[in-house]
Amino acid sequence: MKFDSNTEAFKALGEADNDSLNERLEQAQDDQWRQKYHVQPIAGSMNSIAGFVHHEGLYHIFYQWSPFADKRTRCLYHVTSDDLVYFENRGIVKMLSDGAYSGSAFVMEEGIHLYHTEVRSNTVYQQYTPFTIQAGALHPGRTVPVIKGVPPEYRWLMKDPKVWHEDGRHIMLLGAASPEDYGRLLVFAGETPSSFEYRGELKTGLDQFGFMWEAPDYFELDGHQVFVFCPQGLDKYRNSYWNIYQSGYIIGEADCEALTLDHGPFHELDHGFDFYAPKTALNGDGERLMIGWMGMKETAYPTGEAWSHCLTLPRELSIEEGRLKQRPAASLRKLREAEMTAEGYFNHRPKKVRDFYGDSYELVMDILENDATRIHIDLRVSRREQTSLIYETDTQTLILDTAFSGAMPENVDGTDRKVVLDSPLASLHIFVDVSSIEIFANDGEVVMTARIFPSDRATGMEVSTEIGSCHVKMTRYNLKQLSLKPVLDHR
Repeated sequence: MKFDSNTEAFKALGEADNDSLNERLEQAQDDQWRQKYHVQPIAGSMNSIAGFVHHEGLYHIFYQWSPFADKRTRCLYHVTSDDLVYFENRGIVKMLSDGAYSGSAFVMEEGIHLYHTEVRSNTVYQQYTPFTIQAGALHPGRTVPVIKGVPPEYRWLMKDPKVWHEDGRHIMLLGAASPEDYGRLLVFAGETPSSFEYRGELKTGLDQFGFMWEAPDYFELDGHQVFVFCPQGLDKYRNSYWNIYQSGYIIGEADCEALTLDHGPFHELDHGFDFYAPKTALNGDGERLMIGWMGMKETAYPTGEAWSHCLTLPRELSIEEGRLKQRPAASLRKLREAEMTAEGYFNHRPKKVRDFYGDSYELVMDILENDATRIHIDLRVSRREQTSLIYETDTQTLILDTAFSGAMPENVDGTDRKVVLDSPLASLHIFVDVSSIEIFANDGEVVMTARIFPSDRATGMEVSTEIGSCHVKMTRYNLKQLSLKPVLDHR
């Protein structure tokens, strides 16, 4: 497919000519690490999610898209789905400035209301854009600034507005930094979607916890209030906070009038390498779903300038025993094609699981018995490559090791990530795609996500132990490949 240079979207890109954009499109589509069933940009760089909503049976995802290497040209790109399994690229709905940051969206009065941060001439604005839906097409209204500047007692930047409607008013939550360079949450409120007044700082028990809190989200779930945010600048502590920036949550009770938030400890949402700035949406069945940006700011990936980043698979959220559980969305079962099952013991001699080869599949593993000191599960194996999942029985530590996963991203600290499970390992639910792996352990107790870049020869699977044996039942599913048509113009 080639883009028509006469389309309105093409003209809006300005600096591009037909040949350069189409060349980049061809490079991206032909790339060896192109994913098969994840949402990814048609070319260029996908930035974090700018909005995720469910409206009249359809999910809408908006993300920032930079089609060119300099990333100065930014657009708001639109993707839809009725099940979060099969998606449709809808194209550019809005051009953004090169000073644009992320935001959020919500549904009210048959329209979608979208907010984002924008910096122009060293002044920060919180921008509001209403969208109407006519004959299935999305039509943006005029973008207007609803907040200019930052309260004087805070640093110059506040960003990533999360807006929701409750009790007849609109609440806006913004990430910010104190004069001492500590992350904060600021609260604004208004009677209409386009008018907000500053109410103050939401006081938490995290006074010195990173220098900026990005991408805040808020929702109620199973009788609890959950605040999600991404603190930057946390120091490593044992197995925690090893990425450049972190994504996590606190559960508590907020009073937006008194500006207080009583809460429990901060928990990381994902214990892998590549998960940031997630967004959640409530669907028509009352389920809370989360999708994250499968990437990390300031990390350079082997896909280069042709394309970078993708979205995670959707996760269904619940709160159980005071913790947030994340399970793969049940609708993902629609991707399954062929099923293979195996059961048996393995020990210290590496065992090839020959029928489970591939570069994109779903794997369910139940640990039936385990007297091994360490369990090794090696995926995407070739003579020189493997992505290793290791379980240390005595400490209940799950390790994701990418030291030999293939081409390596740049600006990543270390090649493994570790997490201690609350209970012995009983199950693993793993989604492998051409350049990613998503691991759900113990029925959603822990999730680990990573981009990996092995060669096309790395399709094998091996299992082994250090000492002792392990009895498992494994089921593998082939997964359908999505066919997302590259779209530039919004239809």
